[in-house]
Amino acid sequence: MKNDITKLTAYEIGILLEKRKIDPISLLELFLENYNLAEEDTKRAVSKILKKEAFFEAKLSWERQKNNNRLSIFDGIPSGWKDVIDIKNYPAFGGSTLLKKLRKNIKVKDAYVITNARRSGIIPLFKTSTVEFAFGGLGLNSSQQYPKNQMYKDLRCPGGSSSGSAATVFSNLIPIAIGTDTAGSIRIPSCWHSLVGFKPTYNNISCKGVLPLSKSYDTVGTICKTVRDSIILYNILSKEHLNLFRIKKKCKIGVVTDFNFSYLENKDKLIFERFINKLVKNGFNLKNIRIPEFNIANKIIEQEGGIVNYEAWNYWKASIYKGEKLIDKNVLSRFHLGKNMSDKVFLDIKYKINKLKKKIYSNFDGIDFIILPTLSIEAPEIKKITDRERYIFYNNLVLSNTRIANLFNFPAITMPIKKNYWLSFSVLCKENKDKILLSVAQEIENVIYD
Repeated sequence: MKNDITKLTAYEIGILLEKRKIDPISLLELFLENYNLAEEDTKRAVSKILKKEAFFEAKLSWERQKNNNRLSIFDGIPSGWKDVIDIKNYPAFGGSTLLKKLRKNIKVKDAYVITNARRSGIIPLFKTSTVEFAFGGLGLNSSQQYPKNQMYKDLRCPGGSSSGSAATVFSNLIPIAIGTDTAGSIRIPSCWHSLVGFKPTYNNISCKGVLPLSKSYDTVGTICKTVRDSIILYNILSKEHLNLFRIKKKCKIGVVTDFNFSYLENKDKLIFERFINKLVKNGFNLKNIRIPEFNIANKIIEQEGGIVNYEAWNYWKASIYKGEKLIDKNVLSRFHLGKNMSDKVFLDIKYKINKLKKKIYSNFDGIDFIILPTLSIEAPEIKKITDRERYIFYNNLVLSNTRIANLFNFPAITMPIKKNYWLSFSVLCKENKDKILLSVAQEIENVIYD
């Protein structure tokens, strides 16, 4: 049985801990054994192992277990943390050789989310690899190590920028991981690893102690195996303590038909259609809708410039000047796009996006949620990303699929249509409606995986 424990969800493991079927120290040893037996490529998803500290926390959790004083259902659960999140005595390096050089000897406290996790007994075990500066959607990093996509035998993009977080959960090195999402960085790798990735409403989880990329869009979120795990973890990290309720299936869900289908293969369009039909057969009230503003917003970003590029450059420029040659060329080129954008253009783009947001929100027309494919392409082979032109094409493609949720501040959750298959769908709704979004996601999960 112990060999199978690491394949379970965090909630299922938590129940075993609750019933004393296993203790936190033995559990930690099982996950570390998985890591030690993993292939070298899988190990590249981990940038740092906090072994000594993890065993100390596991011993404390064990004492609480023996005294029937567990802090939460996740007390004793090992976890992974994207390397943009500061952990006491372990500053975040953001997948960057330059930042490792500049931040190596600085003293840092636990980020806000780390503090909340510890208060619930969650054990930080791994710092997970990331695209340099968390600035890319494909998951590639020429500056530091990164894993290949763990769903495939051939070398494919893992998705980014929370590549290591997704890879470690998929590979059963840990049951839960935390990432950040500025334009899709949780949802892209989650989609390509058949996992559940949740991006909350902006600032519903504090970014204090997290390396910034874009102050307007940076969001801390979760990568898990199930919606249930996502709900529990979100409650812990946000301290919202959401009391979920069963969604009446009469709530209106709009299926967006004019977005994210352009590159989808016919077989996958059919799979998505069957998924939608299954929801209808199970009582969900679905309606086909069009939201042309999504495509308009992407055209503005692609033609006039990215808000993220501008904000990233203005935050990191002093560091970049200290070591441009140490930065991944594709990441550096995105910084330079921000460097070349004027303040006037930046403000004009923000104005246009906010205007579109108001139009979208006013035209929801009784729609409570919207559903659409998370991505329109399967993870590409790394060997196909051979030059700058191909990198730009694929990177823009995946980000244009997901950044809509960030631009318009939709909380968004991605879920696999079927297990161990790349095709996923996303559910979105208006800002600060995280509670009902997670509730409907739970209902959908109960239907599609029955």
